[in-house]
Amino acid sequence: MNVIGYLMIIAILIPVAVLWSIKRSKNAVSVSEYWQKKEEEYQEKKVLSAFSRYLGGHPRFDHKTEGLLFLMTKSLWFENFEKGPNIFGFSAAFEKVLIRLPLSRVGNVRAMSEADLVEKGIVSNSLNTRRINRKPEYLAVDFQDEWGVEGTMYFDTMVDVSTWLTQLDNTRRDYVPSEEESTVGACPKCGKKINPDFKLCPYCGCNL
Repeated sequence: MNVIGYLMIIAILIPVAVLWSIKRSKNAVSVSEYWQKKEEEYQEKKVLSAFSRYLGGHPRFDHKTEGLLFLMTKSLWFENFEKGPNIFGFSAAFEKVLIRLPLSRVGNVRAMSEADLVEKGIVSNSLNTRRINRKPEYLAVDFQDEWGVEGTMYFDTMVDVSTWLTQLDNTRRDYVPSEEESTVGACPKCGKKINPDFKLCPYCGCNL
């Protein structure tokens, strides 16, 4: 390809990149606005949050995905986010993951070494494995979901596991469960509060 060809490609890509950045900036929400909306929606206060990778363990979500792990005054949450289209307008396939665990359903929480997770087959010991935490340790959360299913979820989180353990311990110490939390679950797709006996979310139609 000659110089003119390269210049034509650049001339096409630059406007596309500009339009893409403008579109992203219009959809941007400040951090304070995001948490204000979350606290109003969930009626809880944020305690701790970190960019994290969900590695599996929940009975309804078996694939790894990246998003936000956040602790609030009544619940532990994980929510992934759809990555926006690239500069060419293409978006990867996306499955929404939204997990809510009332603190009354959170069991043992601990740090696990990378070797332990490799032995369980949860992570690979490949040199190409990209780790979020600077240390080779992961957060393991024992739980019971709204349907009485017990399990352990695993997270690779940007915040040190020791910080999560301390904040979870402090928050659970001050936590007083309500009657509503024992009878109300959360839709894994839209996060709305629903009865655990429902087979279909009345808000978004998600199969439960």
